Amino acid sequence: MGSTKDFIKLKGTKGQIDHSVHQQKVDVENDLIGFKCLHYSVTESNGNVEVTIIKKNPNMELHFGVRTVNDTATSPKDYGHVDQIITMEMRDNEKQILIPIVDDDEWEPDLDFYVELYDPNKEGQDDRLMGDDTRCKITILDEDFPGTLGFE
Repeated sequence: MGSTKDFIKLKGTKGQIDHSVHQQKVDVENDLIGFKCLHYSVTESNGNVEVTIIKKNPNMELHFGVRTVNDTATSPKDYGHVDQIITMEMRDNEKQILIPIVDDDEWEPDLDFYVELYDPNKEGQDDRLMGDDTRCKITILDEDFPGTLGFE
């Protein structure tokens, strides 16, 4: 009571919460590349979420893939699927990826999906890059009201 401190700091785009202000535990870290934040929250009405990928070795050119993976949120009903190949030049330190978020009028609980980095030269299920920081979670916060219950 009486405190004026915000408990969540908004960063980036309006309506998007970057949870990097909280300590994130990463057991196995990728030496070359990873997500800046491992959990983002975005309001449904925001329209998109911006995810940041950081390159850890500035003296390398990297070629990798980025894709979305369904969880409780599914594409294309809740978000726009992304699957693209990215090249980060030696001068690049960060890369931002915009993922479209679908704003509907129906109430539903908060939904999650993932964004992961993968090796485009490998085919099959084991193509995701090693490390806990090569996968991040996106939570879509629904601000629609669930409706009202009334009696005559």
